[in-house]
Amino acid sequence: MPGKRPRSSMAPTIVVAPDGTVMGFGSPGGATIITTALTIAVNLLDFGLSMDEAIAAPRISQRNTGFTQVDSKFEESELGKALIALGHELRGTAEIGAATGIVVKPDGAMLAAAEPTRRGGGSAMVVQPAN
Repeated sequence: MPGKRPRSSMAPTIVVAPDGTVMGFGSPGGATIITTALTIAVNLLDFGLSMDEAIAAPRISQRNTGFTQVDSKFEESELGKALIALGHELRGTAEIGAATGIVVKPDGAMLAAAEPTRRGGGSAMVVQPAN
């Protein structure tokens, strides 16, 4: 709400691309909020995924503990097995975060995206303002 101070673990994220595209995304999840936002940012900016792909991608969350929390079944993936072989302890969990995001293109076109499966899947809609 306006005028209120965000909690320390909140990480609503806004990205402005050189072409004028604006992307915003965030997630609930307590201790996994920041790692969820970071994972989405890396997927968008470094791996070139679309917003819906970046939100749907598997997540990991390392918070300075002896183990790394991973999306369920991630430890069975090729990357998960490679991390285990390097000595990482991976612990699967049902979900990490429950993100939503929006992309606004320079021409005003908008795309909203939400979790396809985490927490039962989400809903994302865009309402175009009347001209």
